[in-house]
Amino acid sequence: MTTAIEWSISGIDTTLHTSMKPFHYDQFTWDSVPRFDICDRRYFNTAEVKFHRDHLIQIEEDDFQFYMDIVLDLNLGRDFGDTSSWQDTVQIFNNTRGLAFYGQIGERVGIHATVFENQTQFRNWMFNLTDSLAVIPGQGRFKELESNARDYNSATGIVSVKATDWLQVHFGQGKHFIGNGYRSMLLSDVAFNYPFLRLQGTFWKNRIQFTSVNAELNNLERLPLGEVPESLFKKKGFTFRYLNIIPHPRFEVGLYEGVIWQRWDSTGTKAYPAPFFIPVPFAATGIYGLDSLQNSVVGVNLKAKITDHLYLYGQGVADQEELRFTGFQAGFHWREFPFHNMSLQFEYNEGGQGIFTHRNPLQSYSHMNQGLAHPLGTNFKEYVVILRHGVKRLWSEWKGVYQIHDGGNRGNIAVPPDIVLSSLHEPGTTLLSDLRFGYLMNPTTNLNMILGWSWRSRETETGALNSSYYYMQFRLALFNRYYDI
Repeated sequence: MTTAIEWSISGIDTTLHTSMKPFHYDQFTWDSVPRFDICDRRYFNTAEVKFHRDHLIQIEEDDFQFYMDIVLDLNLGRDFGDTSSWQDTVQIFNNTRGLAFYGQIGERVGIHATVFENQTQFRNWMFNLTDSLAVIPGQGRFKELESNARDYNSATGIVSVKATDWLQVHFGQGKHFIGNGYRSMLLSDVAFNYPFLRLQGTFWKNRIQFTSVNAELNNLERLPLGEVPESLFKKKGFTFRYLNIIPHPRFEVGLYEGVIWQRWDSTGTKAYPAPFFIPVPFAATGIYGLDSLQNSVVGVNLKAKITDHLYLYGQGVADQEELRFTGFQAGFHWREFPFHNMSLQFEYNEGGQGIFTHRNPLQSYSHMNQGLAHPLGTNFKEYVVILRHGVKRLWSEWKGVYQIHDGGNRGNIAVPPDIVLSSLHEPGTTLLSDLRFGYLMNPTTNLNMILGWSWRSRETETGALNSSYYYMQFRLALFNRYYDI
């Protein structure tokens, strides 16, 4: 869905900001977005309309709109590449049920909320990864069910207020993404939801967009027990300031500063220092530097529109003085190539040894044991190729990923940079291929029926683990899942 939206606002003559996500509802005209145009198909009963065009519950008055949908993500498959006893003793599946709510009050207030309940039996390698991270990637903590299945839940809730014509205020629980690629080396939606306050203003005839976010994150380490039966997790503050500039319709330049703020030390819980509340880009880094207990990550995001159908993008990031720990991204997205109704995306990502980590593990650039940027964390190289094709409501997608892991901690950066966790994190390579064929059943809700095949091979000095997974999926896709690691 995000890809279709981004293409609709990426013409060479437009001055709309595309790198700060999620977008807000009135940032563009929905009728201009492919797959969201007005449907002229004839429907014969209410059930067909609800299933193929409208929200389940839809209330539209002059100054009030409310929508509700049942969220389902049902997945069933078999891994023919796993020769271990795992495939013979479990049934691989995903069972997600939930609700999604959307609303608009007048012209200035909007709401969005979701709640999900999940049970999943993962493939062998994915099960091992969730054990290593102690979380489901992107979806938080879990509890064990029979046959080693996982039970977990999540919720989001965001209120948006258009304070003035140039200022948007968002607060609630959710995620953010900065960039124009498949991954982000600055800030991604790969980790779990977190509470936040977001201020976003546009200036200079929409050529400048400034975003300021204050949030609170968790380390999966408990506070001293005290008198409660289960103590809370040690928290840390998170702020990011993102200044995006469009000096020419063909170019977009963004400057990023993310800071992890210390909330806990041997003396107990610490109050936020005054700079935490200052919505000024690079103020915190200017005060504390790049190598303090307030862990700063700085970077740049670039986008160049070559034609209406081709743009280049890239990122650079550093989080230590003298630029010792660095990373970058480079890629392009080409629509109508190599054929009509097709697009090709290529991307390279690299993270240096120790990037996003910190000498104090509680201050790593992470949330609930997952990095806030690239899902591989540190010390990696990655190539991504994505081919997409769509004709009306039929679509297909192939994604190929090749990753080189040079050791380190592979995804879990909540440890010092010189610690190796286990055999899961030893040097090696991973090759993934995912082919999907889908039918968009409802463009309004993004409900899809999918048949797919996912192949994965990870090789290390101690051996190889292969997976060849065929699956069927019925999904109302509201968020990204990054299981390609």
